[in-house]
Order: sequence, then structure tokens, then C-alpha cells
Amino acid sequence: MKLDKVISVITLRDVVREVVVFGICLLVALGVSAYAVWHYQTEWSELYTDIGYTVALAAVIYLARCIFKCLAIVVWRVVCKFRQRKQNAYNKLK
Repeated sequence: MKLDKVISVITLRDVVREVVVFGICLLVALGVSAYAVWHYQTEWSELYTDIGYTVALAAVIYLARCIFKCLAIVVWRVVCKFRQRKQNAYNKLK
């Protein structure tokens, strides 16, 4: 396989970054859970008894981030192609 056919290489740095991002999503979900316990004045033990729901919420947040990132990449590539075509057309006129 030629090197120009490689789409992407996942490095340890990429894996660590995604683990950190998921950790942030987990902290946000835990914050939402803590706010719900405080707002509805329930037992604080629900923070660890409902940890499954907290992890599921973190996964949903992470998935939403991944979908947004993919959409941003697609839009960026379309914009770059449009700019390149425009630049090529401009260069032909010279």
C-alpha cells in the first residue's frame, strides 16, 4: 500500500486526547447529575447509585461531540475544495 493511500494513522497522542475528552464529558454528566440531586433535593447517594445513567449521559455527550466534529470536517473540506476550484479558475484567467 502506498503512503498516499493512508487516510489516517491513530497515534497514542490521539488516543490520550480522546480519553481526556471523554473524561471531560463524564465530568459534565456528573455535574448535571449533581445539579439534579441539589435541585430536586434528593439523597446524595444517588450520585453513585445512578452512575450507569451518568456514564450513559457522558456517552451521549461524547457522541454528539463526535457527530459535530465530523460535520465540521465535512463542511471544512467542501469549503477548501470550493476555494481551490475558485483559485484554479482565477489562475487560468491570468
